[in-house]
Amino acid sequence: MIENGDLILHYLQRLGVKYVFGVPGGSIEPFYNALARSERRGGPRAIIARHETGAAFMADGYARETGRIGVCCATAGPGATNLVTGVACAYADGIPLLVLSGQPAIEKFGRGALQDGSCTGINTVEIFTHCTRFNTLVSHTAQLEPKLLQAISYAISNRPGPVHLSIPLDVMREAIDPSEDKGQLRAFINHEVTPSQEAMHLVLKELADKEKVTVVIGEGAAGAIDEILAVVESRNWLFVTTPRAKGLVNCFHHRYRGVFGFAGHESAREALLPENAERVVVIGTALDEVSTSGWDTSAIMSRRLIHLSSNAEHLSRSFLARLCILGSIELMLKPFAALLERSPMRKDQVLLQDDDGLPAMIDLANRAKCLADSGPVKPQALMTKVSALCPDDTRVLMDSGNSFLWGIHYWNCKRPKGFNRHRSLFHIGIGFSSMGWAIGASVGVAAGAKGAPVVCFTGDGSMLMSGQEITVALQENLNVLFIVLNDSSLGMVKHGQQIGGAERIGHALPKIDFALMAQAMGIESYRIERLSDLDRIDIPGIVSRPGPCLLDVIVDPEEVPPMGARMKVLTGAQ
Repeated sequence: MIENGDLILHYLQRLGVKYVFGVPGGSIEPFYNALARSERRGGPRAIIARHETGAAFMADGYARETGRIGVCCATAGPGATNLVTGVACAYADGIPLLVLSGQPAIEKFGRGALQDGSCTGINTVEIFTHCTRFNTLVSHTAQLEPKLLQAISYAISNRPGPVHLSIPLDVMREAIDPSEDKGQLRAFINHEVTPSQEAMHLVLKELADKEKVTVVIGEGAAGAIDEILAVVESRNWLFVTTPRAKGLVNCFHHRYRGVFGFAGHESAREALLPENAERVVVIGTALDEVSTSGWDTSAIMSRRLIHLSSNAEHLSRSFLARLCILGSIELMLKPFAALLERSPMRKDQVLLQDDDGLPAMIDLANRAKCLADSGPVKPQALMTKVSALCPDDTRVLMDSGNSFLWGIHYWNCKRPKGFNRHRSLFHIGIGFSSMGWAIGASVGVAAGAKGAPVVCFTGDGSMLMSGQEITVALQENLNVLFIVLNDSSLGMVKHGQQIGGAERIGHALPKIDFALMAQAMGIESYRIERLSDLDRIDIPGIVSRPGPCLLDVIVDPEEVPPMGARMKVLTGAQ
């Protein structure tokens, strides 16, 4: 006989899941007993976070890196409610998570049990309703397997996202016959569908005679990125990316004009203007504030738009579009792949950089500051230098606030040819934009990356919220380089108040030596006060060896990040 916790882990093992991120507690204890047994037999094992929100962030990062479902768990009551922020982040970004929370034994419902999260206590199942694709209480053993399989199906569907099972203590520990593990997981693969022949004909007709076309690559284009670039190169079109999709391309590609949207580039906006784009083809992204530069009607949001995605939600705001096509971009382009490869018109990827080593075709704001090496550290120069020093396959995560503003604009992805087409090298948790997301998510990415280099940029505000999670990287011996942008303030709040004419309140932070803090935790660390201080540190070596490292970088607090589009939305300016 086995317990229901073992049954769950058997399914996770069949799905290729290696880790479950969480924090133990009384009501989830039977599942941790099952995790201990699983680890002994070489199955999925537990990674213990310091806070349940961090566990959800880690599961998010693991899912992004591996393409598998991320799994996190927590005990009843506050354990479950602590998960909510991390689950909401995954929901907003469409990241598949299986979220497991405990409950007191069913017979204790309504009797004032400790940490009661049932319908007769603080109803935690109800709390998860609006940030999950599927959400249910498993009230008895007969429900567990079908509800687990239903949840997994929702999580990894064409509308991926988190799912939540709340499982009472007595149900989780109930003994069952091992033969109960009989679900057919083949039902959960090959969700992708080919667009109709009529739809494909309409797209081809729209684009056949157009010389000036700009393609907007979104995060949902990952599996088809090679075919998309082949089309661009054979037709000599321009392309840009959304902020979320920056890590799918090489920033030095000769037809790439940068990021359009939140903290994006002027060259990307220009590539989308009517004089440069008779048609704008948007692939695999929703038309939200982040990807449209605050719904800029001169660029994406126009009658020139052709919107393609396998996610129906992405198309729900495309009321201006000439065409909206639902279906797999990979399957749409697959019949043309061989033809595109042999096209005499195709000019293969050429990497262009200027004399300073910066992308030649991207209009960087304050370009000279990318090379500033004297005085206080310029964030522009920090991003430029670290991206140049890191290996080409470095996974980088940018935390909410100034970090992702600087990173979207100035980090140079050097995506190598042949890199996994389904994976990105640049990650932001921008849908819900929770501070501290990147700290936990980088641990999850590193757990799934099998020793590949991982860099996490975060701010001092986020470190004060969630910095304890760096000790998980230490305990698991994961090679993550944490870089703290230390300006003794909530930088995005500070600059936003200044630009928007708001009261200057609540942004100041104490001066903290995060290098000393990391040392106290047993983590290698360095304090960087001048850009030249980086020259004494072997960054390629650090990101290539096991174990975490932290750089406490004292950045120039007066440098204003590229946040113009965001300020227009906040202030109502046009």
